[in-house]
This record gives sequence, structure tokens and C-alpha cells, in this order.
Amino acid sequence: MVDVSKAQDGGVVKKILTEGSGNTPSAGNEVMVHYTGRLPDGIVFDSSKDRNQLFKFKVGKGQVIKGWDEGILSMKRGEVAILTCKPEYAYGENGSPPKIPPNSTLEFEVEMHDFYGEDCSDDGGVLKSTIKEGTGLSNPREGSTVSVSWSMKHLDRDLETRSVKFILGDGAGQGIVDGVEKALLKMKKGECAHVTVKSEYAYGDVGDATLAVPGGADLFYNLTLEDFEQAKYKYEMSNVEKIEFAEEAKGMGTEYFKAGNFALALKKYKVITEYLEADAEDFDDMPDSDDEDKDGEPEKSEEKDPEHEKKSLALQIAAFSNQAICHLKLGDGIQALKACEMALKLDPKNIKALFRRGQAAEMSQEWEDAIGYYKATLEVDPKNITAANKIKFCRNKVQSFKQAQKKKYANMFERTNFKEPEKVNVDDNKLKPDFSDSEEEEEAVGSDGEKSQAMEA
Repeated sequence: MVDVSKAQDGGVVKKILTEGSGNTPSAGNEVMVHYTGRLPDGIVFDSSKDRNQLFKFKVGKGQVIKGWDEGILSMKRGEVAILTCKPEYAYGENGSPPKIPPNSTLEFEVEMHDFYGEDCSDDGGVLKSTIKEGTGLSNPREGSTVSVSWSMKHLDRDLETRSVKFILGDGAGQGIVDGVEKALLKMKKGECAHVTVKSEYAYGDVGDATLAVPGGADLFYNLTLEDFEQAKYKYEMSNVEKIEFAEEAKGMGTEYFKAGNFALALKKYKVITEYLEADAEDFDDMPDSDDEDKDGEPEKSEEKDPEHEKKSLALQIAAFSNQAICHLKLGDGIQALKACEMALKLDPKNIKALFRRGQAAEMSQEWEDAIGYYKATLEVDPKNITAANKIKFCRNKVQSFKQAQKKKYANMFERTNFKEPEKVNVDDNKLKPDFSDSEEEEEAVGSDGEKSQAMEA
């Protein structure tokens, strides 16, 4: 018999019936057990075996009674034990009517079948097992500034030891794998954890030659979240903070774009429009320049800051336009077109969005649409030689397509061995239909094939 309560107050006592093997679970691990619960008089009040179904839960996260959260953490795979939980570690003064009376000490026979790390990716690709509990109630969210350290290994080879401070969500720009970022989103300040990262959340099939990580390698991290500064939600930001945040995101997006990291650049440009989208809704309500009130003056709103709206509008237009070029670089013409349309909704004469809309249609091989979009570009910028050349290019594509279609159907008819029907000597009068009003119709049409005034009336 051993006291396995954290407080060592006898609240949870364990008696091992069958020894297990290996290590024990950590807080946050998913565990799978069979159990049978008994009252002090031996009456069974619940059993997973009666349902023939393993009970699965996250240990140490308050999903079960306190006695289980503390007692299960001491069990190994294959172990069978009896956990005796005092009332304060079970259902307390109230009990759990009708089966469990108030102030009941309960006995659970538990079989530990398996456990694995907390699933941080929802598909088993990133599993976290806490070694040292963190402090506080919150986890960092994307956009938070985090200070972290880790040691990383593949199989029995130590490959990297690193300490770094970065913005959560931008890790790829500093060579930090996606799996580490996903684990950090589930950690608390000061927490240390073992993290297993499958290859698709690490360096994929390519690997990393610099770190000697082979392609398809699953990696193991000993990860510590030293500290973090929580990112604000957009509704917590003032107008000034929103603009500062958006300008910083734009600058980072430009750096990522220049470095050829188009996916990360796109992510930063999207953040701008997400944080300023409420402002875009306000723009729809803004009066046109020639809209006047009864006194002949434009309507004004005391709650709106014209300078903020001006900066916000400019940032959003640039962000949507830059989203479009990122989508084009990533080969997604459909999303590029959508981004252009959003930019043009805010600024119908934005030359970059107009031109990139043509590029998006061209990428999707919508040649006729592309011609129309490039023409719209020339309407705003008649001297745009690139747009004019693009129109010629697309027209050639349309012509080539028509010729290819014509040739295709010509070959189709040839393959069917189509022949003209042989002429048959039959009385012509038997083949011609007799239209009683043919003479009348001929007069109405006229000799040159145009309708007479009588027909037009």
C-alpha cells in the first residue's frame, strides 16, 4: 500500500495487484483504462467492463475525480491496482445520487491499458507529455511573443539544442517546425514537456541537411516554455494599436515575400485584413464626397477617426493586393482572384489589383476574362505596356484554342468515315414541301433579304 496523493495526506492510497512496465503518464496524457468502482460495503456502482468499452480521458486536467487525476499518474502500462479515494478526493459531502452516498470513501480497481501524449494536432502528429507543470491558467495564443528552449533528437542522436524568442505563428521564418508551435499553444508558462513530432509536422520527406535530419524522420523534443507575452485580441486594441500591429505585420510579410517564403508572407497579409475588417464594414457606411446633409455639409460621425480610417483603408487595400500576388506565386489563381476583388471593392481603380486580377484569370486559363480584366487595367492606365502585351498574348491563346477545337472536331468526323449520301433520282416535286404562303413571305422579306416596313410594324 502506498500513498500516491500529491499532498501525501492519505487521500489516495494504491495497492498494486499486477505490476506494470515502462514509464508512467504525464498530466495531459490521453489514458485508456478499465475500472470497477465499489462502495465501502463492496457494492459495485459502476464498471467499464460491463459496457465492454475502455474508458478514455485526459489525466490531470480535471475531467475525472481528484483521486483519479492523482492516482492514475502513478500507474504503468499493464498495471492493475486498487485506488482507495477518501471523500475529498472522490465526490465529497454531496456524493453522487442515487448511487454514491455523501462522504463516501470509494474503491476503484483500475487496469492501465495504454496512454499517450496530449494530441496537439488532432491527428496524432504532435503528442505532448508534461514533465514539469507550468504556472497560471492561460496558454499563449498565436501572435504572442514566446521565449523557449529545447533539445531535439532523432532516435538516439542528439541533433539540436536551442533557445529562441519569437512570435508564435511566425516560427517557420526562424527555422522552427510547425510541431513545436502547435505544442507551445498547449503549454503554460514554465512548463517542460516531451514532445513527439511526426515528420509531416517537422521536416517532411525532405529532411534538413544542416541538422542532419533525414527525410521522413519523426523527432523528439524536450521543450520548455520559459515565458510569454500574451497577444491581444483585436477587440482589446485601440485604433492606434491596430494600425501599429498592421504596419508591423505588413513589414514582416514583405520580408518573408522577398525571402521567397510566400506562404508565411500570405499569412501575415491575411492577419492585417482580419484585424482591420471591422473598419472595412464602416467604409460601406461612409458618405460619398458629394453627399450632403440638409445644411449642405457632408455628414460626420463623432465616433469615427478620419485619420485612422484613411490609414486602415490603405493598409487593407495593400494587404489584399499582396495576398493576391502571394496566391499567384503559390499557383492558386482562384484565391488570387478573390483577393483582387476584395481590394477593388475598397478601391475600384487600384492598378495592382486590376492587373493581378488579369493574371489570376490567365493562371486559370480563363482567357476571355483575362482580356477583359487587362482592358480594365488600360482604362485606368492607358500607357501600361505590360497589360497591352498581355491582351495580345491572351488573344493568341483564344485563337489557338479555337483552332485546336476546330481540328479536334474535324478529326472526329474523319474517324467516323462520314460520307455524303448518294443522290437518288426521285421526282423533285415529291421531295419539296408545299408552303401555301411562300409567295406572301417572299414579298414581305424583300429582294435584299431585309424585312419590309409592314413586317417591322
